[in-house]
Amino acid sequence: MNFFHGFALTLLGGLSVGFSSWSLKWARVWKFENYWLFNCIVSLTILPLCLAYCLLPHLGSVYASLSAREVVKPFVFGFLWGFALLGAGVCMHKLGFAVSGAVINGTGTAVGTLAPLLLLHRAMMFETNGLLIILAMVIVLAGVALCGWSGYHREEEAKRQGRGAGFSPKESAMTQHAHSRLSYFLFLCLAFAAGVLSALLNLALAYGGDIMEKVRAAGGAASWAPFAVWPIAFFGGSIANMAYCVYLLSKNHTWGNFTRGIREVFNPFLAGCMLLAGISLFSSGTTFLGILGVSVGFALYTITVILCGQLAAIFTGEWSRMPSSIYRFFAAGIACLFLAVLVIGASNYFGK
Repeated sequence: MNFFHGFALTLLGGLSVGFSSWSLKWARVWKFENYWLFNCIVSLTILPLCLAYCLLPHLGSVYASLSAREVVKPFVFGFLWGFALLGAGVCMHKLGFAVSGAVINGTGTAVGTLAPLLLLHRAMMFETNGLLIILAMVIVLAGVALCGWSGYHREEEAKRQGRGAGFSPKESAMTQHAHSRLSYFLFLCLAFAAGVLSALLNLALAYGGDIMEKVRAAGGAASWAPFAVWPIAFFGGSIANMAYCVYLLSKNHTWGNFTRGIREVFNPFLAGCMLLAGISLFSSGTTFLGILGVSVGFALYTITVILCGQLAAIFTGEWSRMPSSIYRFFAAGIACLFLAVLVIGASNYFGK
């Protein structure tokens, strides 16, 4: 039954994260910077702290007992992960859900698994599980290349049809102007970099082991212990995101949008709740899966996130009126990413 609980929580976590940014396209008054700032305030500062204090006993005493070393490492890795979250937001804003989601999640999955092999287990690189991970990395690069190529041609086709970047003019938080070849390539590189940095959130959790141990000693449930790390890591991640939003709000003179669209608050609030809920469900699910938590469970979670992101892109019309020849290449890229995730999961499972 524990395995069933773990898989169910992991699947629900992937669904929640995969669909969390859909409401970005519901904005009708707020611009990207309005939406993203409110989203970050909710998901990275308010909710993680409230969740931790509601579910974990004596959390104030636990935090007071922490040394600077125990706090700094999760905070620093969370701060660096914040650039990945910011890159993901900018790429969704500029490229849409389909291309950005495929490149970021595919790259993050591969790097998050390859990094421990290179840093901690170099001797295993030429064993079966190490070779499987390297093979998965090659498949990921192929999938990312196919997604990037098809996304570029989608942009060109949308431009030819006079639809700008291919998003509805009603979608005020999405970009409405077409990209040049250079700008598209730069945003694609940003998505790849965000995918690389996204793996750092796992390191924030890993270096929060002392915090989780103290939470369990204070009577906190083992499945909820990771929640004590998130307020520290997410606060670090919020810094870059909020600073960039404040910069855009001042540059674009969009501070006034906060008073013009009170109903717009619902969209980023929903996204923030879904993002935090998804990460929390997944982190709890891994405690039920044992050895599968870092292999098959992670593969299931990532596949679900990628699939939901692509469904959101299709439902919101990112591929509407596009020739099937362009979409077929994108579908092939998604298939490569799925295959890579499965190979990574298998390599971790058999390696252990």
